[in-house]
Amino acid sequence: MALHLLSEEDRLKGSSAAALGIFDGVHRGHRAVIDAAVKCSKDDQLLPVVCTFNTATVTTKGADFKPILTDTDKAALLCRAGAEYIYSPDFSLIRDMTAEEFAQRILKDKLNAGVIVCGRDFRFGRNAACGVEELERICAENKTELIVVGDVTEKGERVSSARIRQLLACGETERANELLGYDYPITGEVISGNRIGRTMDFPTANQRLNDKVVLPLFGVYASYCELDGRLCKGITNIGIRPTVEDREMPLAETHFPGFSGDIYGRTITVRLTRFVRPERKFSGVEELRQQIAADIAGVFK
Repeated sequence: MALHLLSEEDRLKGSSAAALGIFDGVHRGHRAVIDAAVKCSKDDQLLPVVCTFNTATVTTKGADFKPILTDTDKAALLCRAGAEYIYSPDFSLIRDMTAEEFAQRILKDKLNAGVIVCGRDFRFGRNAACGVEELERICAENKTELIVVGDVTEKGERVSSARIRQLLACGETERANELLGYDYPITGEVISGNRIGRTMDFPTANQRLNDKVVLPLFGVYASYCELDGRLCKGITNIGIRPTVEDREMPLAETHFPGFSGDIYGRTITVRLTRFVRPERKFSGVEELRQQIAADIAGVFK
């Protein structure tokens, strides 16, 4: 299925079923909204559209807001969920619109929305002043169908981006993955490092972490990645490498036991499955080597 990213000049000619939201994690709650829009598009022969924002530009959540996913990972998951069209402008282009302007200029003129789908806590309009009640009124006036999707729960807990961020920050990766509905990804180019891992017989694939998105607790994780058509289990260290370098910018360093291919310069997605231990500073390289060996033995026992 081809994914079409709508520019500011694009206008949909066919009528659409539009899912509205920030969708910063495309988690199970978000996908319930997207699934409802995709179902409507199939039932009523509409175009499945997601109307969202470039998450790095969102300001209504506060200065410390960080999305769960990069926009690249987000777009890939939206496509996998069934979206064929995505409109994802910088938030600055929409934030000062009134509710009526947003409905007219975006939902009607641009997306040609015949059906609109959102969650119960969807906000829009200048200063996020409007919610579902105002959207219901506008849709009734425009004779547009509105579907409001209720909360999704997992083991009695509401699935939300805020809760997932909290779980990732505490190292509760397994629970975060349950709410996400997938294993937390780190996507990035494999860069050349100082090769200290190779001297300890633990070569690693190093990726710079994007500090514009939420980062998991610094430490060691069980992980995996698809490389050259095979699923490779790994062990990943997230952090600043205090024993050998003490960097300011964090790295993801993943060792794949048994894999010997050259992946420098390639963009890969490493997925974290379980938190093993916090990052800490060791007395030297030998103590670090012994700990890495113990970590690997524990993960791959």
